[in-house]
Amino acid sequence: MQHANGVRKAIEAVDREVARLAGHASAEAAPALDGLRSSWGILVELLALGPPPGRRECPDCGNVGMLTATRCSRCWLELVPPQGSPT
Repeated sequence: MQHANGVRKAIEAVDREVARLAGHASAEAAPALDGLRSSWGILVELLALGPPPGRRECPDCGNVGMLTATRCSRCWLELVPPQGSPT
């Protein structure tokens, strides 16, 4: 799970940099930038990470953890997953 979160953060960072480049690209660089965007989109699609998992704060210590967790990973408080969340 931690690995997927790191990959999501890296994808967001590259997305920001590509958008920044697009704002400063010359007419000559436009075809290369289009190729970069296309290749990047294919890579992100192949990774198929899906949406990030739901998260919530522990009502006791405020630690952020998985929505479906049954215990807080910091204070070990027993948690009840919200109704309707997958178990």
